[in-house]
Amino acid sequence: MTSFSDKPFREKRLFPRIVTQCQVLYRTPESKGWNVARLVDFSAIGMRIECDELLLLETPLFLQVKPCEDKVIPAISAEGRVVRCEPNANLRYEIACKLTKVSPA
Repeated sequence: MTSFSDKPFREKRLFPRIVTQCQVLYRTPESKGWNVARLVDFSAIGMRIECDELLLLETPLFLQVKPCEDKVIPAISAEGRVVRCEPNANLRYEIACKLTKVSPA
């Protein structure tokens, strides 16, 4: 049974999500070097990237975000862990990661 409410939708996120597209370099502890991905969106505590690699839940990630032309996001270095990995329509993977450490690049 589906129910609908007359109450307006309320965002449950603590921090707003900012949609942007720029390059992200990432690596796992097993990586031999940096891999290239695309930043889909980010917030103060997480980000979603699109990449060619299937990453398992809880995989630690090291990230370097390169500034976009529109300067929506500054260059940052970050550490985090994978909380979701799903295939998308582009035959790539969308990786959601929770950030545990962020610093200017």
